[in-house]
Amino acid sequence: MKRLVFCGDDIVQVDIPDHTRVLRAPEPLPGLVDYEAEVRRALRNPAGTKPLGELVGGNSRVTIAFDDPCLPLPPLRNDPRGRAVGVILEELISAGVDTNNVSLICAIGLHRKWTHRELRSILGKRVWSELGPVRITNHDSEDPDRMVDLGSSGGGHPVRVNRAVTESDLLIYVNVNWTSMNGGWKSIIVGLGDYESIRAHHNVKVLSEGGSVMDTGSKFHEVIRDMGKTVGASARVFTVETTLNNRIWGPFLEGFFSLEGANPRLPHRLLAHVPGPSKNAVSTLLRGAYQPVAVNAGSVDEVHDATLQTLFQQQNVKVEGQTDALLVGVPNLSPYSSFSRINPLLAANTALGYVFNMHIGKPPVRKGGVMILAQPFLPGFKQVHHPSYVEFFDRVLPETLDPREMEEGFEEEFAGRPEYIRLYRFGHAYHGVHPFYVWYWCSLALKHLERVIVAGAVDHSIPGRMGFESVDTVEEALDRAGETLGKDFSLTHLVIPPIFATEVL
Repeated sequence: MKRLVFCGDDIVQVDIPDHTRVLRAPEPLPGLVDYEAEVRRALRNPAGTKPLGELVGGNSRVTIAFDDPCLPLPPLRNDPRGRAVGVILEELISAGVDTNNVSLICAIGLHRKWTHRELRSILGKRVWSELGPVRITNHDSEDPDRMVDLGSSGGGHPVRVNRAVTESDLLIYVNVNWTSMNGGWKSIIVGLGDYESIRAHHNVKVLSEGGSVMDTGSKFHEVIRDMGKTVGASARVFTVETTLNNRIWGPFLEGFFSLEGANPRLPHRLLAHVPGPSKNAVSTLLRGAYQPVAVNAGSVDEVHDATLQTLFQQQNVKVEGQTDALLVGVPNLSPYSSFSRINPLLAANTALGYVFNMHIGKPPVRKGGVMILAQPFLPGFKQVHHPSYVEFFDRVLPETLDPREMEEGFEEEFAGRPEYIRLYRFGHAYHGVHPFYVWYWCSLALKHLERVIVAGAVDHSIPGRMGFESVDTVEEALDRAGETLGKDFSLTHLVIPPIFATEVL
């Protein structure tokens, strides 16, 4: 059968076996008619706690933390986080809170600091005009004066968070839930944590042996919940979670980016002749059309349980059994290329760290199977955002592809390198350790799969540097897979975007 798949910024036609199992995301849930009204309802009728207005008073010091722009993909034009913060400010003012005692923190964890313009894109003009830029800041995990050590969790993990978490009379966390990996205590433990505490769950053992990070029963989430109990004993936390549907494109772009049908449309054929840099520049301007479908507020655990119920309804697809191989067309989208550009490590992370991990329990491809990726693996790195990625690619990968060897031999050096810390703190660079975590995120897939075959790379040496096979076309990749699996191997094709999670029965 002939199918259309993304391959970076292009949509291409591929010919795959007729017996291929084709999996698609569920239809989008209907968006909320009046989002702000739903936020206000949730603040006044929260789960597991008193209404927001009863938790604060005239002298209350309030910190509102919010997710950074890494998710969703592509970024939203009218982001719910800013709209929710606007309603929260109204409720705080109604309760007598002086807005001079309210501050906002973008919870970046070890991600890069965002510019004022980028933060405004999330928060909107209204919130920015009331609080920005003085009282709207990025979290800084390397600022010793802004971090507090809460000791060890019950499981023995170090818990270090932004001092505002414990020194505020109330911490309000505002996020959007686009995957089951996010939200809950992860928002605070990761978004407002530092290297010493984040490495407790962002390590090779947890990520390669503990199950998928999208599975809330995995070791990753177990560690975070354990650390969250320590934070919960030391801070007053009120969370506001918004669940999004999967309506990725608006009416104008939906037809253009549709993967239904067998033949590329004229715009797709014309786009293939546009120079790569021009296509990349245009793709960074794309905005998603996701809609809020539910809002929950109150205590962290109760809110997140309700969020997950809606998210699973939107995303989860039940399938019968595993197949020998998995085929995915991978667009040039990554959480860590938001307002930036894709690079080879991020392309690998999108495919093996995110798409492969989009499952509950076990993946749709069997142990020892093959994953085929249609992805160009564009060369180059944006120095201002990903400086440590360059050294990781040029120095670490040629020496070892083994995540454990990287962790033992290189991680702490990169994490503590003064120049990388300086670029993280005073520039707009991801933390020096971040490329390691991008690679560790792939470790479950690398351990599970026998082969990873890339189709369509502009330079075969780039996926080769990462230990992947590289061929020109998906059809050639299918032939290569047959060498390992036999010519009649079973195949699953995931039609993305939008993203979804599989549940293998």
